Amino acid sequence: MKKPLVIMLLVLALLFVLAGIGTVIFFTVRNVGSFVLDQTSVSVTTEESKTLNVEDGLVNLIVNDGAGDITVIGGDGDTVEIKVVKTGSAPTQARAEQDLEDIQYDIRQDGNTITLTYELDRIKTNHVDTVDFTITVPVMTSVNVETSLGEVSVSGINSDTTIANDFGDISVENITGALTANSNSGRLKISAIKAGSLDIDIHSGFGQVTVEQLSGKNITLTSSGGTIELTNIRATGDLSTSSDFGNITYENGSSASLDVGTKSGKVSITKVNVRGELKIQNDFGEIELVQAMACSYDIHTNSGSIDVDGAQNNVKAHTDFGSITIKNAESTTLDLDTQSGTIEFSGSLGSGPHMVSSDFGQIDLYIPTDTELKMSLETDFGSISSEIPITVILEGNLEKNRQEGSINGGGDLLTVRTKSGDINIAAIE
Repeated sequence: MKKPLVIMLLVLALLFVLAGIGTVIFFTVRNVGSFVLDQTSVSVTTEESKTLNVEDGLVNLIVNDGAGDITVIGGDGDTVEIKVVKTGSAPTQARAEQDLEDIQYDIRQDGNTITLTYELDRIKTNHVDTVDFTITVPVMTSVNVETSLGEVSVSGINSDTTIANDFGDISVENITGALTANSNSGRLKISAIKAGSLDIDIHSGFGQVTVEQLSGKNITLTSSGGTIELTNIRATGDLSTSSDFGNITYENGSSASLDVGTKSGKVSITKVNVRGELKIQNDFGEIELVQAMACSYDIHTNSGSIDVDGAQNNVKAHTDFGSITIKNAESTTLDLDTQSGTIEFSGSLGSGPHMVSSDFGQIDLYIPTDTELKMSLETDFGSISSEIPITVILEGNLEKNRQEGSINGGGDLLTVRTKSGDINIAAIE
């Protein structure tokens, strides 16, 4: 009775979350999108520019933009070049021209600190006036950008970068330094970041996160509602990535530890080296690992299969509803459990004890012929067979549904249990 109740509660929780997402989207479109996407508006623009001289050394750039795109580019010079595009939008040409004239922004310089500010007139409800900033700065510039509405792009910077965006995409590439990027609603595309001994923190409220060629100490990548794609990510410290609703893929990389979580989506990890623990928690979805090497594995999904190709050391894999397949394993210590599904293991075993169990499903173990083990095998409804001779010290009924003994003289204990299904032990060279 407990399992159906838990499943029902989880489904209800999912429905409430989806309803909340729908509410956010509805009010966003109603209160923000009504003037951003107003197709009846007339727009007029004008361009302005300014050059600021700075001294040798680190430049601090601060941008606060109420509405508009922001582009920051690291250049070879020792000046700050600012291009400003103002856009006035209104239902009529005359009104748009008046709005354009009324737009006010501020550029201030205090030594090597440059501050650009545009405050959106929030009284207007049917359109929005924007100020786009394109800023070329010396490569040794720290960047702090905050915008409420618009896209942000930063590239070619050799210092720390911080970006906060309420509604809009974020693009960052070729950064040497710490990075923090946060968009409440927008996609993030991040590439070629070298943080060294500093951290990288990337978050999207509702949007896809795509990152490649990142290196740093501790790396955190999250999305409340979107997929996460990682390629060539290397952390000298901990790597953590999670998505409430979306697939997570990670190919090529390394870290001291790896923590992956999603409430609904597939997790796929390929060619990753983890010096400590590799931990995956998935509420509803499959988990797939290919050549993901770790000191230990803690893998769990409430509903979905677990497939591991290439494993070593301690392997703990649990699924409530789904199969477990582990192949090409080397010197592994097993803790495998599924409440409903088959289990298949192929490879060599390390130090025990080992536990393999399924409430409803067949269990197949493929192990080397010279493996030395104590054996405790039991199935309530099924049979037991072994290609490696078992010296039996205790045997059940005529159906051979329980055997205790040893192979090759004995060793660490292997316990195999299933309530409904066969237990098969096959020999591999």
